[in-house]
Amino acid sequence: MKDTNLVVTIDWLEFTVLNAQMANVMELLGLDIAEFSQLSKGRYGYQSQIKWKNGNIFIMFTPTNDEEDIKNVKVNLKSGVHVIISGQGCRQYSVKNDLIALMRELHARDRVNFTRIDLAIDDFESEIINYDRIHKAAIAGEFTSRWSKWDEVNSRQTSTNEYLGRTMYFGSQASDLFCRIYDKTLERKKNSAESDIPQSWTRLELVYRKERAKKLAEHIINGVSLGSALRGTLNQYLRFLIRGKDSNKARWQSAKWWDMLLANVGKLQLTIKKEARTIDDMTDWIDKQISPTLSAILKAQEGDLGWLRSILVKGSKRLSQKHKDAINQYMKGMTA
Repeated sequence: MKDTNLVVTIDWLEFTVLNAQMANVMELLGLDIAEFSQLSKGRYGYQSQIKWKNGNIFIMFTPTNDEEDIKNVKVNLKSGVHVIISGQGCRQYSVKNDLIALMRELHARDRVNFTRIDLAIDDFESEIINYDRIHKAAIAGEFTSRWSKWDEVNSRQTSTNEYLGRTMYFGSQASDLFCRIYDKTLERKKNSAESDIPQSWTRLELVYRKERAKKLAEHIINGVSLGSALRGTLNQYLRFLIRGKDSNKARWQSAKWWDMLLANVGKLQLTIKKEARTIDDMTDWIDKQISPTLSAILKAQEGDLGWLRSILVKGSKRLSQKHKDAINQYMKGMTA
């Protein structure tokens, strides 16, 4: 989406590629492993991490050999390779590469999990998306939302009391989907020495995680534009209003600037129908979630399995229909 002063971009892309070695991931990214340098430690449970020398792209993995040369490192296929392209990294990567094309390549590959995608819309003159106007409406309660809370975070200069930053959050930052609106001019002035920063720049961001990120990726890959995706999400979750006399805010008219922002866009569906869990899913869950607990009990019981047999007998009497369906599906697969 690009109107007079509105631009929508991907501002964060994070994903995990399973069952792949580093060479496969580099091929997907269209980058050379020689362009990466080793960092001192990993994160998110991965033992190692490398960073793109040309920008903020971070790749995490757990090696299965002692090879110091990144080119020859073998990766733990089960935990996979985790990639973070930050906001700045998205801009740096996009100079020579296409983020949407990358998403298509990832989606076409088996076992790729999109874990976070941020979409940002910038109003470089704050004509439609205006921080002060939005803040005033929020304080006055002139909005409705599917999100149950909103917060604001402000920072000021000690000596002058001038604002250093102003941010509003709609929805919990710990959730899989929330909205962040902030004074981008203040943020850039604080973190940059640039002289040509717009004087009234407001940014609105939507942060999609886990299943919401997966569904968003599907929409984008299937041809939904970034602008339509962002505005369709807003249309689903938030509405700013003109105060009316009716006690029911749902019957108040939408604010004109909000209608301008969301003009002619529908609501974007971001929920995914959950498929029934299979026996393999259940086995994987036990392996990841409770195998250490089982091992601890077994060790404490000095190898005696009597307690486990007792639990299994009790559990067999509590099987739900979904458990029985999973068993039947598994048995059919064994005899096919």
